Amino acid sequence: MISWNRISPIKVLLMALVMTTLTAGVATASVWCGENGVVRFSFAEGEELVEVFDAGEPVNGVTTVDVYAWLSDVDLVAEDGEKFLRVGGFELQLTIEGAEGFILKQEFPTQALNVGRKVGSIAAGMVPGQRLKDGSTLLVTWQVMFQGRPENVRFGLDAAGTMSCPTTDGCVEAEPQALYVGVDSSGQLGSMFGAGYVPAWLNATGEPDRTAVHAKQTYQDVGVFSKP
Repeated sequence: MISWNRISPIKVLLMALVMTTLTAGVATASVWCGENGVVRFSFAEGEELVEVFDAGEPVNGVTTVDVYAWLSDVDLVAEDGEKFLRVGGFELQLTIEGAEGFILKQEFPTQALNVGRKVGSIAAGMVPGQRLKDGSTLLVTWQVMFQGRPENVRFGLDAAGTMSCPTTDGCVEAEPQALYVGVDSSGQLGSMFGAGYVPAWLNATGEPDRTAVHAKQTYQDVGVFSKP
């Protein structure tokens, strides 16, 4: 019998998105694999990240910026010889501090099914999955609007957005800031990694605090995956 309370929301989304038949092998609990990588934000399109940005003067009384969230700094790892190469789903919750931001758009780089409770809170499955290139891949893009010219606006994550954590043994204690899983074609749909984040800043008036926020366990600590 399938134990639905042990299946993470990410896995349910992916199974629904690809219309996978629920077999005993697929519908097992996810395996916590530790943190591997961080989410980085950029105010510019492309792989060259702009993580601190001055937007200049407002246009028609508002400041509008595009914010790209990248999973970055991911080590190449493998389990039983199978390398982790694609992100099949992820969970995170965007935070904006220092000014009230209005999210006008939220877009994914590939076909995605998102059941996040609100814009900026994401629990998404993606098909065919986002391939990691040099340890990095784009997850989501937001367009955010502010009244006037805001200053010292901090973009980060709230660990409360990791909805699948309570259904995965070992995850809650590790306190990851975001979650991601692999793809079914590589047998890694149930492999759940955490990610930290590096805050980004809009219109900073001084030297902003860019200290990364991490989970309490890395993939090396957990030992499910290792470098090939």
